[in-house]
Amino acid sequence: MLNIKINFRKIRSALRLFKLAYGRYRWQILLTTFLGFIAGLAGSVGISAIIPLFSFATGQALGPTDAISEYIRKVFDFLNVNYTLAALLTFMLFLFIAKAVFIFIANYTTSKITLRYLRESQKLSLQRTLQAQWPFLLNQKIGYLDRVIIEDTPYSGSILMNITDISLRLASLATYAFVAFKISLPITLLTLAGGSFIFLVFKPLYYRSRKIAEKMNVLSKEVTHFINESMIGIKTIKSTGIENAVAKKGTGYFEEIERSQFKSQLLGYLQGSVFEPASFIFIIGVFTFYYQAPNFNIASFAVIIYLIQKMFSFVQGIQAKFSHINTSLPYLNTMIKYQQEAKQHKEATEAGKAFKFEKSLELKDLSYVYAGTKKKSLSNVSFTISRGETIGIIGPSGAGKTTLVDILLHLLTPQSGSILLDNENASLISKDDWRSNVSYVSQDIFLMHDTVEVNIQFYNKGLTRKEIAEAAKLANIYNFVQTLPEKFKTIVGERGVKLSGGQRQRIVLARALARKPRILILDEATSALDNESEALIQQAITDLKGKITVIMIAHRLTTVMNCDKLIVLDQGKIIDSGSPNDLMDNKESYLYKSFHATTT
Repeated sequence: MLNIKINFRKIRSALRLFKLAYGRYRWQILLTTFLGFIAGLAGSVGISAIIPLFSFATGQALGPTDAISEYIRKVFDFLNVNYTLAALLTFMLFLFIAKAVFIFIANYTTSKITLRYLRESQKLSLQRTLQAQWPFLLNQKIGYLDRVIIEDTPYSGSILMNITDISLRLASLATYAFVAFKISLPITLLTLAGGSFIFLVFKPLYYRSRKIAEKMNVLSKEVTHFINESMIGIKTIKSTGIENAVAKKGTGYFEEIERSQFKSQLLGYLQGSVFEPASFIFIIGVFTFYYQAPNFNIASFAVIIYLIQKMFSFVQGIQAKFSHINTSLPYLNTMIKYQQEAKQHKEATEAGKAFKFEKSLELKDLSYVYAGTKKKSLSNVSFTISRGETIGIIGPSGAGKTTLVDILLHLLTPQSGSILLDNENASLISKDDWRSNVSYVSQDIFLMHDTVEVNIQFYNKGLTRKEIAEAAKLANIYNFVQTLPEKFKTIVGERGVKLSGGQRQRIVLARALARKPRILILDEATSALDNESEALIQQAITDLKGKITVIMIAHRLTTVMNCDKLIVLDQGKIIDSGSPNDLMDNKESYLYKSFHATTT
């Protein structure tokens, strides 16, 4: 009894999932069902017309149980058409053409709603990811989203297609069963009982198939994450000579996937191979039973056999579709769960005040603690930046510099404290307006496999070529671009692989400057560059003095020596602040100790 309750619970859970995923397509599914019913009626009546057709051809009297012939005759009488062989053939042709038309319309409707569902689901997954809060995105694995969009969504789309296909087949099965009932009630009941019995026999296989599908769903995402992670770190893998170890780990994944796929395919073959001989044995039993009947008619028997075969075909098809739905449910569940989680962590984008920066940017008692930790990443941080100043923020690893940057970018919201822009609380300013006025350049260079121009433009279609060239000049990359074969139309390669590190960084800087920001944040932007490349970027930053407010996060002390003011963070707190010269004169300062430690 407990097992039945669990099964009903699973059915209800699946139905709720279907309603959530496909509820907006219910009218199209009902239309498909109606079309299936009409098509099935046309097909079953059309094939049943063989009975009176056989009578016309042989002159054999029809038995008293042949209700279909009587219905067909009544249709002719109603239409006031002579009941002749030619008229009957024309009637049959019309029914089969009608069936084909209705089936085509049903399949057309199914394809349209399935493809629309795929597009909308992929769009929704991507949009909700892009709109999610930064802490949520930090916890996502590399490659997870593309598996949700590329693999899970098509599987969930196939469920919708299978649901509409099942409704089509069920409607056709009902009409074929209706006609079969009219010809022979016992045989039709026996057929339906046989189909139900076979379905119950295969039920344990459905459960096993679903469990294998759940395992394969998890495995595919782990493999995608592993491959993406390995490709990102391929230089480190090769330089440390661990290719074989990485390949061995990957082979383990592939072998496990192979085993799971083999089991899944084996279960599918088992269901298909058993069904055909079972249906043949059943037909033999029907013949043995029906042949003994006193009103046996060869034409009626042929039609019944055809109808039974079609009914078994429908049952087998429905069974196969249920099996496919069963194995696809984990993918649908994963996609819906991901979309719901992303929605729950959606970033607030309420309309706010305009960004106005004329005097100062002030941080007052900012504190932040990451979820799952107790130690504060920032603790009561306060300082003021005047418009046009260049501020350097330094400190050891783990001091809270990146957290501070993420707060300034409105990616994180501090648990306490506030940011004031010209004495206006930054939380009241529109996030979109804030981010359009604050540009960010990180140590991790992000370039698309496209042209220099497109990488500077970066989805900002309003930028003119003149503005792109001006941004390139500000970033000290224009002269280099002019030496390239296609100049601004030159493809930079995957992640800018055709360029040096300094060239890539200056293109990213040009991208940031092309947005004409009021505030520019450089997060370790020169830490991985050679001296010449750093000098070029430093010159670009020097030229911006007084025009743009610059906040520089750095480990290299030479990077921040030309700043107007330095803020020193350690363990989330400000331990020093002042001009570089003043801090260098103080032998107890972090800057003085760090500078002399690197030069000794």
